[in-house]
Amino acid sequence: MIDDNRDAKPPVVRTAHSVDRERHAFAAKVRGARAVLGWSQAELGQRVGVTQRSINRLEQANVDIRRSTAVAIEEVLREEGVSFEPIQSGGFRIVVQPRSSKR
Repeated sequence: MIDDNRDAKPPVVRTAHSVDRERHAFAAKVRGARAVLGWSQAELGQRVGVTQRSINRLEQANVDIRRSTAVAIEEVLREEGVSFEPIQSGGFRIVVQPRSSKR
């Protein structure tokens, strides 16, 4: 018997092209967030626990970023009130809110 499940979604396959687009999008987010905050690459690196060179390479989209590093960057930015919203057309919007009062 043939399984005719038309409602099943195909598995997500990450191609080299989609990974490259994700890397460039994340790099753009980091550059934009730094600009909003007025931070240097060194300052972001220090807050995240990586080197300025690592931030530079990430922003140039020259390296695959570790998931743990991406999460750490997003957490630091979120604590400073910076987050990102996807735009239906495929881009993203930087959202800036008042900083958390953890300090």
